[in-house]
Amino acid sequence: MCEIMENNENQRNKRNDHFPKIILLILAAEFCERMSYSGMRVFLTLYLRNKLDYTDDEAKEIYHMFNGMVSLCPVFGGIVADNYLGKYRTILYMMFIYVLGNSLVAVTAIPQLMFPGRLCTLLGLFLIAIGTGGIRPCVTAFGGEQFALPEQERLLTLYFSILYFNLCVGSLIAKTLAPIFRGDVHCFGDKDCYPLAFGAPVIVIIISIVVFVCGRRHYKIKDPKGNIVVDFTKCVYLGLKLKITKRSQNKHSHWLESTRHKYDNKFICDVKRTLSILKLFIVTPIFWSLLEQMGSSWALQASRMDGRLGSYMIKPDQLIVLSPISVMSFIALSQKYLYPCLAKWNLLTNPLNKLKVGGIMAALAFVASASVETYLKTTYPELPQKGFSQLRIFNGNHCNVTIYNEAKNISYTIPTLSQFTNTKINVFNKESVHLNFLSNCSQIKYKELILEENKANSFFLTKNNIYIYDDNIEKSKSGFPIIRFLITDDVKKPIEMYNMKTNNIEVNISTKNINDRWEVFRSKYYIKVGGREILHNIQLESGGVYNIIVAKDTTDYIANVILVTEPNSITILLLIPQFIFLSIAEVMYAVTGSELAFREAPENMKAVVGSIWILMQAFGNILIIIFTRLLVNVQMQTQFIMYATLMFLSMLIFHYQSRNYKFAEKIEDEELQEMKGHSKYNTYEVEYKFNDTNSEELNDLTKQ
Repeated sequence: MCEIMENNENQRNKRNDHFPKIILLILAAEFCERMSYSGMRVFLTLYLRNKLDYTDDEAKEIYHMFNGMVSLCPVFGGIVADNYLGKYRTILYMMFIYVLGNSLVAVTAIPQLMFPGRLCTLLGLFLIAIGTGGIRPCVTAFGGEQFALPEQERLLTLYFSILYFNLCVGSLIAKTLAPIFRGDVHCFGDKDCYPLAFGAPVIVIIISIVVFVCGRRHYKIKDPKGNIVVDFTKCVYLGLKLKITKRSQNKHSHWLESTRHKYDNKFICDVKRTLSILKLFIVTPIFWSLLEQMGSSWALQASRMDGRLGSYMIKPDQLIVLSPISVMSFIALSQKYLYPCLAKWNLLTNPLNKLKVGGIMAALAFVASASVETYLKTTYPELPQKGFSQLRIFNGNHCNVTIYNEAKNISYTIPTLSQFTNTKINVFNKESVHLNFLSNCSQIKYKELILEENKANSFFLTKNNIYIYDDNIEKSKSGFPIIRFLITDDVKKPIEMYNMKTNNIEVNISTKNINDRWEVFRSKYYIKVGGREILHNIQLESGGVYNIIVAKDTTDYIANVILVTEPNSITILLLIPQFIFLSIAEVMYAVTGSELAFREAPENMKAVVGSIWILMQAFGNILIIIFTRLLVNVQMQTQFIMYATLMFLSMLIFHYQSRNYKFAEKIEDEELQEMKGHSKYNTYEVEYKFNDTNSEELNDLTKQ
């Protein structure tokens, strides 16, 4: 009998030393979900700006509204799971909502379907936020419920580490592949493929559903038992209400003491302790407002830079892949080498100091981004300004043309197939400028040109005419080169521009004098007129704006490429330091902060602290939206400096607040010492009374 019991105990211990196999399905499902979400978020800002024609600020606002919703919904998702549906059903139902939202965004991205792009995209993002809100808070806890506690507590700790690493790997793969799907694949007549980039996450999340449902019969599924977050909120609300209405009986007691008639003493003490912890993180939204801009402000910044790295072209949304790589690398290095080494000199042993260093690193990252933006600004096109007009005259003749105007101090000889540019002509509203022309091949000798304030006014001069058009000198939002053909009257044959890399026709136009702007790939090209090559080896760079003049001289067709706006010339590699700084900050602040909050929270309040920690991310995104609205006319480098300054100031506030903070372990030690003191005092008192009683009895016996 004893041997049978011993064998059963050994088998039970053996089972407790192994992961529950069902955990693999949960990890795989969450891997797919995180991969889907991370992949879609990488290029979202670029899609909103490039395809839906939102401005930079509007795209940034929508991106952070979406992130804020994603951070806000888990609180409600946790309440629904704990009070009504249970974790399994909440995860499953929300996955279907997620698929619906992601599918709507993907289908809307197909231009031929002519869906109302903005409306359907916003609706799809809203559904994705709701779906994520149900999945995010439940998966971690649902996986934890599969372990037998306390027997498998060690495996549970390992599970959380594997889960975090699992999420980082999924995010890394998604952030690597998503820009490739978007930029390297061409579909539906576009030079990119956003439908595929959005559609791939749909397939991944469907796989996630299938994997998750496969374990339905083997999961440990617990019934809803209520949500501690709701009870915590009710207790705080009641305490504040009684304090405001001055119904608290003892003015010197804590304001939560007035809730004793409804809540027990231990619960109130836990709420007090939780509030003292959350007080430390009052500045955390500032940190999240910096961290969340990796996918918005920094992606927009990268889109205006030169991504060439040898023969490879780094995409603006691809650089963010540095974040998960840096985070995983720094976690491993810091835990194994950095922290143990610093501990020898008693440095960074306190998690509060790690938070301070993390905040400072985040501020330094934005100082670096401000420096890059200041340098980058030198390559931006000079846009029309109030009080001035920009004048450009393109000479389509096969001879030089001299122009002059004494009132505007204009005197210039334009070479053949070249241009004259003056970007600062004083103009109020509209003004006529009389120009004289002198040449041997043009019939035009005098022309009155109408210049408009705050506008780029361009004129194309041919032998017998001057063609007027409103110019746009801004770079492509997608980062592609932009060309415009200017064709003289005597060119009667079709014009074709061939991509030398693919040997395909990139542009095929008629003989219209002023053609529309075309986005083309970064490559080398050659031009044919009537099937005959007239210009070869034309290099068009990303971000450049070019006018191509095609004319005919006395014997043959001629052409020339004129640079209107400089291409992107500052290497995207300059952004690497700020990405690494912010990734280190994420490890030292976000990871340390979440760990500290979880460890310091009372046992039954860990869900409350976890929910509020997620809410801090939502508040951070809300801050970005507010600042974007308030600073709409403020230059980007100034905004970056402002965020860095706020981060420095928030760390000063954090330092002041955390000076007298007592860790839970220290409080427990003090309480234990106090209990021991009371116990010892009571023991002495009992012994004294016992001895005193015995002496009196002894005296009585002696007298007798």
